[in-house]
Amino acid sequence: MTTPVVVCGRSGRMAGLIADAVSREPDLHLTARLSTRPQPAADALAALADLDRDRPPVVVDFTAREATAALLVQARTVPCSLVIGTSGLGESETALLEEAGRHRAIVTAANFSVALLAVAGFVRDLSGRTDDSWDAGVLDIHFTGKRDRPSATARLLAAQWRTARTRRRGRPETGEEGAEEAPDIAAFRIGNAVSEHRILAAGPGEHVEVVHRVADRTAFLPGILQSVRFAAGAPPGLYSLEDVACERLPAALGP
Repeated sequence: MTTPVVVCGRSGRMAGLIADAVSREPDLHLTARLSTRPQPAADALAALADLDRDRPPVVVDFTAREATAALLVQARTVPCSLVIGTSGLGESETALLEEAGRHRAIVTAANFSVALLAVAGFVRDLSGRTDDSWDAGVLDIHFTGKRDRPSATARLLAAQWRTARTRRRGRPETGEEGAEEAPDIAAFRIGNAVSEHRILAAGPGEHVEVVHRVADRTAFLPGILQSVRFAAGAPPGLYSLEDVACERLPAALGP
């Protein structure tokens, strides 16, 4: 039996890529497109309530902050799982995610590149192994039209450095003390390239630089499709791409 999938957005670049990718997967079935516009197209649904409730779908959303918030409100009463990749979510949207995650399986990530998991792990490891003479910074480059700056990916990479550093020092990971450990982030919105993130770290006599560059949005598709399959069978909860890659479910559900 195939997994029903609904893709939010009718004209966005990511929405089109995701819909095409889902259509090519034999174990997935694109059942609908969900429009985020006030007047949806004739071949798109206007609300989750219009879906067939006999087979709860996985709803994939890479739209905009306001549309994602509206989707999460709708998901309170409509059975479904969610994969959320919308950038620039704020505190109110995070609260909606946490609320929905108590009743739905939700995979959410700042970046759905599986390769970025290795980059983030390296940054965390480097921070944990170096002493206080080392400092780090993040360079965040995106296309001109990207709304949020710094990007969620840049903040994620900075958080990896901060978390490992504060753990090594035995300090809290949140609050003012933890914030002191966060690397600076420099953000640029120029040209039409998809994204580039650089981690620069330096200590006495040595310098380390790691670059993650996305030249085509198709780089995100393997992580998205893997997340769809994961969300379809996962119990309620908020999951990261790392959870998906490791097939990590709540311990209480293990043997």
